[in-house]
Amino acid sequence: MTLTPKQKEYINNAPNFDDDMIERLQDPEFQKGWLELTLEEFLQDGNVNEFTRCLTYVVKARVKNANRGEISRLAKELNLDRSNLSEIVNGNKQPRLETAFKLLNGLGYKYDIKLKLA
Repeated sequence: MTLTPKQKEYINNAPNFDDDMIERLQDPEFQKGWLELTLEEFLQDGNVNEFTRCLTYVVKARVKNANRGEISRLAKELNLDRSNLSEIVNGNKQPRLETAFKLLNGLGYKYDIKLKLA
């Protein structure tokens, strides 16, 4: 398939998903809503990979504009190895579920999970 010049221009000017999502996640209300939605979806479908991927975007958004010590501060607060947290933020490592819930707390969120009979 050959693209027209107009199609090529459109593709070249399209926003990068990662950059766009991290920018959107700078808004605290959007961030909270997105985390609530992804946590709810995780509890329904059990897709831990999607939940932790979404949480990683929030962590990236938080440390993006922060000073260089933000990863160190967050790692210390969560009792995580700084290099481990850096690998998560850089997308080189997916957090375990236990770490994901620590991250939620470290980001200032509280959660309430209720069990229902299926």
